[in-house]
Amino acid sequence: MADNDFSFDDILIKISEAYKDAETKVGQCNVLVIGKTGVGKSTLINAVFRDRLAETGVGRPVTQGIRQYTKQDCPITVYDTPGLELNAEQIHRVKLEVAELIEDKMMLAAKEHIHVVWYCINHEANRIEEIEEEWIKDIDIKEVPVILILTQAISIDEEDRSDFLISLEKRNLPVSYIIPVLSEPKRVGRYTVETYGLKRLVEATFQLLPEVARKAFVKEQIASLNLKSDEAFKYVAGYVASSAIIGASPIPFSDAFLLVPMQSTMLAHITVVFGLPFDKAFMGAILSASVGAGGMAAAGRFIVTNLIKLIPGAGTVVGGAIAASTAATLTLALGLSYIELLKRYMKAQINGETISLPNLTRMFAELYKDYIQTGRTTPEDDDSPTTREIDID
Repeated sequence: MADNDFSFDDILIKISEAYKDAETKVGQCNVLVIGKTGVGKSTLINAVFRDRLAETGVGRPVTQGIRQYTKQDCPITVYDTPGLELNAEQIHRVKLEVAELIEDKMMLAAKEHIHVVWYCINHEANRIEEIEEEWIKDIDIKEVPVILILTQAISIDEEDRSDFLISLEKRNLPVSYIIPVLSEPKRVGRYTVETYGLKRLVEATFQLLPEVARKAFVKEQIASLNLKSDEAFKYVAGYVASSAIIGASPIPFSDAFLLVPMQSTMLAHITVVFGLPFDKAFMGAILSASVGAGGMAAAGRFIVTNLIKLIPGAGTVVGGAIAASTAATLTLALGLSYIELLKRYMKAQINGETISLPNLTRMFAELYKDYIQTGRTTPEDDDSPTTREIDID
């Protein structure tokens, strides 16, 4: 192996180190959830975040009326009010505690602030109490964004707007969004109403969050894989630009492996965005799609030279140089393929399914080849055509 090349294990170590560094920079997101008993707050929290953050009976009391939900190494903290029975004395006490919590957090660093409030009302109750309207207005004064969530909205679907929703919209409440949600499937007679609204809630919340909370929220939420894809794509765009600069140097073809450390860091960042742990076997399966079953010692050079072969007319002369566009193409296809693979992998996990490592290897190789040969420059979007593109010319 050349002294300035990287072995397969060297690359895995670089990805692991980059992953640990990226983990330290995800920030912190704090969500305050308010609502009556039985409105479905815990179900909502567990449906949005990984690892069922609000398991029954779990939660540290921070005041008489507020509980804190978090887990070790999790950058999300949820503050939950007790079930409110709209007893005037109880409401007054909890309102004071919430106001104090928001104010106390505002005195600390930005990552400790309450970043968003989810105010939950049962849609089927078909009414909002005057005292609840007053509370929402009080929170607005604190300049914390509020999303009014209509939970257990069984009687409508994502395309409908119920009379209750329309009436709330006409009240001009000081909320950023009013979003109907069904957090888990519900059996109604012979029919099952599927979940909906969670993706919209997550994407609306993301838009309201300050920068310090966004990475943490994207990492831990599981309701919108497209949101994860969009954030991961931002990293890819940056690394594509860097690889083009490297390619413009120019790099002798035989030294093209210099792209590998940068691309390894890109893979680490994408893994963190998707909220997956660093897994040596998993990452090894991805790399093996490029290195091959032989486990070449000079893995850095072998990866790049093999991938370049897929690009028509690129790198055909060993003594030549990799053009900036070729280096960018390699990096873009690698990033897009990995994003798409993780989306499929997480979909399987959410559905309780497993994708074997050999199948992951095959899928990644096919995705990479497809991105190279089709020249597509954007990630796949499950919902609508994307307008994001990278110019690699």
